[in-house]
Amino acid sequence: MNHRWYERMEFWFVLALFVAFMWGVDGILAKLSTSKLGVARIAVLIALVDGVMYFSAFYLWRSNVAISFDDAVFAAISCVVGTIAYLCFFESIVRGQIAIVGTITAAYPALTVIGAFVFLSETVTTTQATALTAIIGGVAVLAYQPNPHSRYATPRKSIFFATVAFALWGLWGLSAKIAITRVGLAYMFAFYAISALTVPLLYAWLRASCTKQMNPERPPRTAWTLGVSALAVNVIGVLALSFALERGPASLVVPISSAYPLVTIIMAVTLLREKLNRLHMLALAFVVIGLVLIGVTG
Repeated sequence: MNHRWYERMEFWFVLALFVAFMWGVDGILAKLSTSKLGVARIAVLIALVDGVMYFSAFYLWRSNVAISFDDAVFAAISCVVGTIAYLCFFESIVRGQIAIVGTITAAYPALTVIGAFVFLSETVTTTQATALTAIIGGVAVLAYQPNPHSRYATPRKSIFFATVAFALWGLWGLSAKIAITRVGLAYMFAFYAISALTVPLLYAWLRASCTKQMNPERPPRTAWTLGVSALAVNVIGVLALSFALERGPASLVVPISSAYPLVTIIMAVTLLREKLNRLHMLALAFVVIGLVLIGVTG
C-alpha cells in the first residue's frame, strides 16, 4: 500500500518549510507591531521574549563542555552584533515597506559567503559567484531611490537602517559560524540570551533619552500581542532551523529556509497592500533566487 506524499516527507524537510513560513510571517507581524509600538518598546519586548526563550533553550540543551575565555568573548561579541542588527531591522521597517527593506536585510548571507572566502579561505563556486552577483545587484536596486518623492520610494532612513542591518547580519553570520564550532550551540543560546537581555534595554534607554519620549500614544493591546508574537515566531524559527540542520543536509535545509522573503513579499502585497513597481519585483526575485542558489551550493 503506497503511503501518501506527506507521509513520505522527511522531518527535516518539514522543519525547513516551517522555518521559511515562520520567518516570512514574522516580517509581517513585526511590521504591524512596530508601527504601533515604536522601536523602543519593541526593544524592551526583545529583552523579555528573546531573553527568556533563548535562556530556556540553553537550559534544556546545556552541556558541561568547558570553553575558553577568548572563545566566550568572541561568541558574546557575535551575539551582540546580531542583536544590534535586529534592532536596526526594526528601525528600518517602522519607516519603510517590509517587502523591500525586509528583503535587503534578508540578503546578508551574501556577505557571509564573501567573508568566508576572504577570511576563512573557503572556495566560491561559479554558481555561488553568480548568486552573489544577483543578490548584491538586487539589493543595490532596492536601495537606490532615483525619485524620493515617488509613491514607490522607500524613505532614506529606512534604507540606511536596512543596509546597516544587512552589513551587521553578514558579519554576524560569519562570526556565529566560527563561534558555534568553538563553544557549541547550547552556549550560543546562552550568549544570545545575555545579549537579548542587555543590548535592547540599553538601546531603548538611549533612544527614549534622545527623543525624550518612548511614544506619545498608548498602543492598543493587539499591538503588544503582535509584538510578542513576532519575536516568539522568530526564535521558534531559529530553534526549528537548528533541529533541521541537525537532522538534514545543510545543502537543502538552508536554501529552503532562505526562501522566507518570498512569503513576506506575498503577504506584504496582498495583506498590507504595499506597492511595488516592476523594477522592485525584478530585484526582489534576483535576491530570493540568489539566496536559494547560495544555500544549494553552500
